[in-house]
Amino acid sequence: MSGMDMEGWGYVIVPSRQFTNRREKMIYMCLLEEAAFAPFGSLKIGEAMINVAELAREASIDVKKVRYSLSKLEESGFIKMRRLKQNKGIIVTIVDYVKLQNTKNYGKKAEPVQEETPAQEEQQEDEKKVKNNVFAFFEDEGFGLLSSFMAEKLNSLIDDYGEDKVLEAMKEAVTRNARNLAYVQRILQSNKNKSKEWQHGNTQNAKHRRGNGSNTEEASGKVSPIFGGVGRVRRKG
Repeated sequence: MSGMDMEGWGYVIVPSRQFTNRREKMIYMCLLEEAAFAPFGSLKIGEAMINVAELAREASIDVKKVRYSLSKLEESGFIKMRRLKQNKGIIVTIVDYVKLQNTKNYGKKAEPVQEETPAQEEQQEDEKKVKNNVFAFFEDEGFGLLSSFMAEKLNSLIDDYGEDKVLEAMKEAVTRNARNLAYVQRILQSNKNKSKEWQHGNTQNAKHRRGNGSNTEEASGKVSPIFGGVGRVRRKG
C-alpha cells in the first residue's frame, strides 16, 4: 500500500468550544477550514468569503437555519460578518484566528498555587473569628440590620482600631443606650485622643525627670568650702 502524498497540505486547529448545537459547531468548523491562513487576494488572515445558499446546499441544511446559526455564532463572539455589495456574498472573520491557530497557546501548565502555611491559615481564621464576633454583637445587641453598607463600616472600624477596641466601644454604646456606629466611632476617636494625651504627658514628665536628675548630679559633684576657703590656725604668743 503506497503512502499518501501530503506535500503542500496544511492543517487547521479546531479548538474545543461550547456550542449551542451540532449545527452551529459544524458550520463553525467549515468556516474555520475555509478561512485564509495567510493574506489571499482581498481576504485577510482568518477571513473567508461565503455564499449562504451554497453553504446550505453543500451541508444539506435549510438556508434559514444556516442564517440563524451564523447570527448565533456572531452573537456568541465566535465570528464577525460583513456583507458584500450587490449580494456577492459575506466576509466572515474568525475571531482570534491567529491565537487559535498558534500551537503554543495550547497545553500550557497552570502556574502552581502557593499553599498557605499553617501560621497564615491560623491568622486568617483568627481574623475571621474577630469579624464574626463584632458582627454577631452588632446583630445580637440591636444595632440594626447588618446590611452590606453597615458591614463595610464595621470592617473599616476593625481595620482602624482593632477588634478588641471596637467591641469595647460597642459595649459602652449599649450601656449608654446609643446603639449606632456613629456613636461607637466617636468613642473610639475619643479614646484614641486620650491615649495620645497620656503618652504626651508621660513623655514630658520623663524629660523633666531627666533634666532634674542631671542638675542634681552636677550639683553633687561640687564641694563648697564652709568658710569660703582653707583657714590657718594661729598660735597665742
